[in-house]
Amino acid sequence: MSTGLSFRYQHDGDPNDDFGWLAVEVKGEQFSGKGGFWVQWQDVREFGEKLATYPILQDAPVEASWGFEPWEGDSLVVSVSVAPADTRGNLLVQVWLRDYFENGEGKPLNCVRTTFKTNYPDLENFRQGIATLMDGKADEANLVGQ
Repeated sequence: MSTGLSFRYQHDGDPNDDFGWLAVEVKGEQFSGKGGFWVQWQDVREFGEKLATYPILQDAPVEASWGFEPWEGDSLVVSVSVAPADTRGNLLVQVWLRDYFENGEGKPLNCVRTTFKTNYPDLENFRQGIATLMDGKADEANLVGQ
């Protein structure tokens, strides 16, 4: 099974609205999932720009999270973190996706948390893919896993 992460972003084109639907799909070694959340386009672009960080440090991973207040734990709907996997330049991507809707108790009915490895060249391709996606010149940005 191939591993990886994909982003799709759909904005309605209203110049007075900064929000669009960020659709996320992840395939890990053992688990996979799909989800999404209403996200400001600026936040997606900013996350993409942060992926240019080199080197990414263990105590300062590149992260983005979207969800409901207080933006932690079960209130997160989409969370992506990129951190070093080892000292050879491999990276560990951790993705958390949960239902957009709750069952009334603040707990998701379905969720997935999975990880996969990647590297800096593939991360750079993903960074460029996000920029192209947010410029409206592509339908999808993909991060290839190892």
